[in-house]
Amino acid sequence: MAKPPKSFDVWFVKANTVYKAVPYNVVADWTQQGRLARTDMVRPSGTEEAWVPVAEHELLSDYLPRPTTAKAAPAPEETAPSGDKVVGKVATPFGNVLITEKSAQPAQAEAPAAQPETPVELPDPEPGPTVSRFEEDDEVDMIPLIDISMVLLVFFIMIQAAGALAPVDVPEMKYTGQLRDDPDAITITIEKLNAENVYYSVRVGPAAPRPSHDMLPTPEAALKALNEALAGATRPPEVRIACRKDLPRERVYELRRELEPLRKMGIINSTVATVVEAPNK
Repeated sequence: MAKPPKSFDVWFVKANTVYKAVPYNVVADWTQQGRLARTDMVRPSGTEEAWVPVAEHELLSDYLPRPTTAKAAPAPEETAPSGDKVVGKVATPFGNVLITEKSAQPAQAEAPAAQPETPVELPDPEPGPTVSRFEEDDEVDMIPLIDISMVLLVFFIMIQAAGALAPVDVPEMKYTGQLRDDPDAITITIEKLNAENVYYSVRVGPAAPRPSHDMLPTPEAALKALNEALAGATRPPEVRIACRKDLPRERVYELRRELEPLRKMGIINSTVATVVEAPNK
């Protein structure tokens, strides 16, 4: 038998309606249910093959319902007017004479006298096996594990947040040279004011900062002093950020973020972060 196509185009001839791309199993169900008549047409979908009646298609004809032949009812037995069974007929000049046979009537058996019903006691049902609660619960309870995971997650988040405020981790300097002396370089120094606060100072070259550019409390004030120092520069200078080793690294990061737009616009040449003091050997 040929491999059935995946789908058919179905043409209901009587309704003059065509359904396209009907799956093969649906077409087979329609044929078996009688929804497709023997004269309806089918062909593989997506092709230009000739239409074939369902009754002549090798893959669908077996699904057509088979016609059933009606069985003739047996002829009733002929009985005489007296009710006797007729066993033959004899033709006489006066007509047919029926030959009958006395049918034996079965004697009706007398129904036995009804016996009084006696109650039957059923045994008590045996108790079923008891199932322990612990044997029934085989799955592991995940709620305590989820609680512990959430506590650990919060703990690690807090540790990560606290580590962000750690001091600047500068490795020990060995075999290093000093920064070259540049009289036009501008240095922004970050010093500790007390245990919690810092102050900023801005100077040009190796000279000491001017009083208006010293002991500045905020990064914004340091940037304002930097802009005043840049006003007298003849060329884009190098800007150095000098801080103590035990200061938080965020102090340097926030200044470099503010200096990056100035470097892109060509107002300053470059930025360098340095340490005010060398580590103890």
